[in-house]
Amino acid sequence: MDRDLNSVNIMPLDTLIDNWRIDYPYYMKGVGDMTLGGLGQSTMPFNYFDRAQGPDFKFARAYDAYTYRMDNVPFYNSKTPYLNLTYLESGQKRYREEHFEITTAHNVSPTTGFNVSYKARGTKGLYEWQRTIDYNLSVAFSHTGKRYSIYAAFINNRIRQRENGGVVGTWAIVDTVFEHPSGVPMKLAEAEAENSYRNNSFFVKQSYAIPLQPVTDYDFSIAGLSAVYIGHVFEYNTWSKLYTDKYATYTNDRGSRDENGEYVPTTETYYKDWFISPAESRDSIRERVLSNRFFVEAQPWDRNGVVGVLDGGIGIDMYAYTQFSLKDYAAGKYGVDRRTAWYAYGAVSGKIRKFADWGADLKFYPSGYRSGDLALNAHVALTAKFRGHPVILSGRFSQTRLSPSYWEENLFSNHYVWSNSFDKENETRFEVSLEIPDWALELSAWQGVVSNKIYYGADSRVAQSGATISLTSLYARKDFRLGGFHFDHRVLLQWSTNQEVIPVPLCSAYLSY
Repeated sequence: MDRDLNSVNIMPLDTLIDNWRIDYPYYMKGVGDMTLGGLGQSTMPFNYFDRAQGPDFKFARAYDAYTYRMDNVPFYNSKTPYLNLTYLESGQKRYREEHFEITTAHNVSPTTGFNVSYKARGTKGLYEWQRTIDYNLSVAFSHTGKRYSIYAAFINNRIRQRENGGVVGTWAIVDTVFEHPSGVPMKLAEAEAENSYRNNSFFVKQSYAIPLQPVTDYDFSIAGLSAVYIGHVFEYNTWSKLYTDKYATYTNDRGSRDENGEYVPTTETYYKDWFISPAESRDSIRERVLSNRFFVEAQPWDRNGVVGVLDGGIGIDMYAYTQFSLKDYAAGKYGVDRRTAWYAYGAVSGKIRKFADWGADLKFYPSGYRSGDLALNAHVALTAKFRGHPVILSGRFSQTRLSPSYWEENLFSNHYVWSNSFDKENETRFEVSLEIPDWALELSAWQGVVSNKIYYGADSRVAQSGATISLTSLYARKDFRLGGFHFDHRVLLQWSTNQEVIPVPLCSAYLSY
């Protein structure tokens, strides 16, 4: 579902010979994500160019592989009732990973239907204090008539993840043998640290078509006629995060050396600062966005014409941010920081028969919160045939100028406090890819230039780099199938001119047999 424009994405249905065998959702694309190791835990794509952009809800972005959002909520149109029930588990009982999923979809009429999708995924963790559980629910309704269409959905995401702070030292995993992974000492194991995330979202997207040509009873749709669409998108989205812990120390058996060169145990604390309470933490932050977007779409000839669609729209986002601050002592309640962003956007796209597909879009914030932000994108795809097999050569370009997120500039918690004024991030990207679907072959290359990058250092504090950073990624995929057997190969090479600010692995691979 496109957040701004009058378009939806048709998703391929999975089968037993496609991706059903992949247990971890973050391995569906490219070489996948780097992860803490267990199902349901936070992840980040290996490929820098697959990482989400934008300043909204950044503190929950590490769970994008699991959460439902407006842009990935599924809608179904089925002739018969559809039900999919899945339960998977793996590992010993003390380390078990579990995946429960149920989806049901029903059509009231050929154009009207609803569906419910629920997923519960989690792990008890290989290491101490690592239990994680994710709950994801979407309830969706859709109606696609000749002239009027509506898509609506309610989303609920809940995540609970215990935080163990990592191993007390590299020695614990490099040159020491433990009988079980749970015996590896962790820095926050005694602190009972935990992050709890909650998300509720609701959106309604509707449009009405005004045909510019007569519509007959024989016209199944007006996609092939000249028409104008007017529409509105309403979206309410709120995320909250609660972090709790208590003061505790850990012992590093190799914390220092004595005069004889022997290791001496040291007692240390994970957090150096306790700004609010010296005994325990209960840090809560909340971000809420109420959005209204109005759009107009012109279809001069038909949607598959050289100039198929012209789009334009305006939007207003009303933000509310909540966190504890010292002035809340006097007020007796949490304060709310409210901000309003205005923006306009437009897009154009078309096709030249079956040989070319092109498009471009622009979004600009002229005033208000995030004034001056810009996102420009363009793409073109050329299709030809080689020995009867389709070959797709595509290219993309993007230019963005983005404000820092609210939490990168404002934070008051028990362990971290900052008040920053950062410049806007600037980024230019180029992408070229070659695909031969019948051969399961894909080659891609990316080049990006980033300036004023905002990042988190090794001390978990936010900073901004004034340097210009260049990034290059090369990706190759070649899959083989013999009957029901799959032999999949995906390799990614990356280079960053500043590994401290934007660290990327030199080589990443996903091999599945």
